[in-house]
Amino acid sequence: MVLKTKFVGIRFTEEEVEWLQAVAPNGNVSGYIRDTVLRLSKSDRKLVNMDDKLVELGQDMRQVSDILADLERKVSGKPAAAGETGSQEPGGIPEELVGMVLETLLMMRSFCPPQERKMAQADVEQTGLPVWRKANLRDR
Repeated sequence: MVLKTKFVGIRFTEEEVEWLQAVAPNGNVSGYIRDTVLRLSKSDRKLVNMDDKLVELGQDMRQVSDILADLERKVSGKPAAAGETGSQEPGGIPEELVGMVLETLLMMRSFCPPQERKMAQADVEQTGLPVWRKANLRDR
């Protein structure tokens, strides 16, 4: 497939042209400028994408913070403030928090070798608490 290209002219001083010819691989000034500009543009797009993700993470952190504050109020008996995000149902642990904890634990389990998981489960059993297994969840 042949890509259609369009000519774009840029003005440089004689000194700038000499420098570009010196640094451009094989004297290909046009290719050097194009590669440099597009590489920087790609970096800029990555930075914008990272910034968007940081904003999203900040919003997620606020929601988590609100959910945890809601849980603290439920445990301490303080009334919830109006306009906050998070679960506001009376009593109990918010479902969002339970889901978050389960998701975190499942991600941690996925990084853990089977032998280490078995050792951790043995420690849980030793305390007298039930060991969580997917089959237990399906039985609910």
